[in-house]
Amino acid sequence: MEAQHDHVASPGNAHSPPGSEIPSMRMPHLEFVYRIVAEMDSEGISEIPGVDGTSSARMVLPIQGGTVSGPRIQGVIVEKSGADWAQVADPKKTFWRLNAIYTLRTDDNFYILVQATGIFRNGPGVSNDVIKKDTVSQDDVEYFTNIRFEAPGGSPYGWMNGIMAMGVMTMWEGKPVIDCYRLTNFPGQPALSI
Repeated sequence: MEAQHDHVASPGNAHSPPGSEIPSMRMPHLEFVYRIVAEMDSEGISEIPGVDGTSSARMVLPIQGGTVSGPRIQGVIVEKSGADWAQVADPKKTFWRLNAIYTLRTDDNFYILVQATGIFRNGPGVSNDVIKKDTVSQDDVEYFTNIRFEAPGGSPYGWMNGIMAMGVMTMWEGKPVIDCYRLTNFPGQPALSI
């Protein structure tokens, strides 16, 4: 028996032009894809200060490795396969624009390129010092990414090429923890390969 999923109406429905016949919309569902626990290379961090003559800096944060685990994927982050080329948008280093690229290798030996862009910043009323901590929770920070995959076509992971994915993140002992979700209008239905 197929599970029932309740749809939630979009708040946008109340903002349609008067007299319009725009079909009623609903909020998308989130479905879990995987959890990554990434190992960072704290010794290899480099900074490019004063980018374009501004107070902005570029921080290159090498990704050492890590694990990926989900219902349809198991594997590792390929050792030294990427980095986060983060832009520190303010001199206090409280707002970062993330731009990570790295490679996953599945337990059945397929490679998947991951490209993630997002933000990292302290939450409302949270001290700027939280950015310097090795462990931060969702109560401390806004830490989100848009994730795009390049997986081999015809592989068990071809479905990842066609999903809209987002990462919800925390930091644990200096390791980014990323729960990846796909946005979907069809909850309970597996994403199709392209």
